[in-house]
Amino acid sequence: MKKTLEILASGPFTIEQITVAYTQHLPPPPNIARRVDRRWAEFMAEARRDGRTLFNAPVACLKSFSTAAGILYLELAQTDYKTFLVTTLRDRAWFEANSPAAMTPALGNSILLTHGDTAYLGVRSNRVAAYPRWAHLFGGVLDWPTRANSAAEIFLEHLYKELEEELGLTIDDLTAPPTLLAVMRDPVLAQPELAWHGELKQPLTLRLNALNVEEHDTILALPIAGGLTAGPPATPVSWAAIDRVRQLNDNGLL
Repeated sequence: MKKTLEILASGPFTIEQITVAYTQHLPPPPNIARRVDRRWAEFMAEARRDGRTLFNAPVACLKSFSTAAGILYLELAQTDYKTFLVTTLRDRAWFEANSPAAMTPALGNSILLTHGDTAYLGVRSNRVAAYPRWAHLFGGVLDWPTRANSAAEIFLEHLYKELEEELGLTIDDLTAPPTLLAVMRDPVLAQPELAWHGELKQPLTLRLNALNVEEHDTILALPIAGGLTAGPPATPVSWAAIDRVRQLNDNGLL
């Protein structure tokens, strides 16, 4: 496993500069499927004991990506959160040693919200499966789209749904549609992530009372120009997104 964050594709990309294709994801062999089911049942029981949230649903995994002439091409396939959590999050060492082809990292789809010189992160609840008590972008694993087409609006639809659920925000709270900063690979989760940027019309602290406490404990506000001097740690994707916004601002590209 790589220990440093990877930038797989560097933006910014507007929604018109992203094209999506879909391919089939082959199911694992029966012995691997049985292990996934068994371990999932164990993790579910553990989550219930600890009062944490854990549930299965169809999600997207990133099969391939490329860039050409300023266009980002993404190829997605369907998997589920159960397979992602077992093969990539919790039992990664076993799968790396015994069945690396069965590892199925889900595709993250998250957004860095800013207002002027301030960036906002969500401090994740202790009830979530990944990065509890860490500050991260708002969003999550990309739900498998109910309508599969080449229009990249599926990513924005997912972001808007997450912002509504997590913060009570709507598209009208942003000054413009989000832009994709980069495709990154998280060093801890071994998960590719689409890191977007959205500028808010108002400071996010005004919406603290709408925070979904199942997913976040609080909102962390920090200056784009400086680092975090106190408080919870921030994920590598968060730092990379803030750095990218700072670079783009300095070059007049945002």
